Amino acid sequence: MKKQVSVRELKDFCERNSLNQITYYTENQTCDTAGGLCKLRLHFQVVLIYENPNQVCLKSGMNSVCFNGVKFAEIDTESTVLGTILTLYCGNSRASKPTVTYTLILS
Repeated sequence: MKKQVSVRELKDFCERNSLNQITYYTENQTCDTAGGLCKLRLHFQVVLIYENPNQVCLKSGMNSVCFNGVKFAEIDTESTVLGTILTLYCGNSRASKPTVTYTLILS
């Protein structure tokens, strides 16, 4: 299944499905802000989703990564054997279209 969902629907999806690990690799992103010189491979156990403001936070112990201005997400459960691919479409509140995407792997 490949489906576009709202932030609320994403929160419901994460609550219904027990997630063991959320993975964020900089090499999986569409744009690499560090020019490929700094590669991050991060694994988290907790995902927190807030509707106001639209934010997705990944946590593991004292470490966290937060994605702000999430306009919507795409959930793809069929593309890879690694797990569910979650793409976050983000932008500021004034943008008519999302300006950046982030790809996460849910397992």
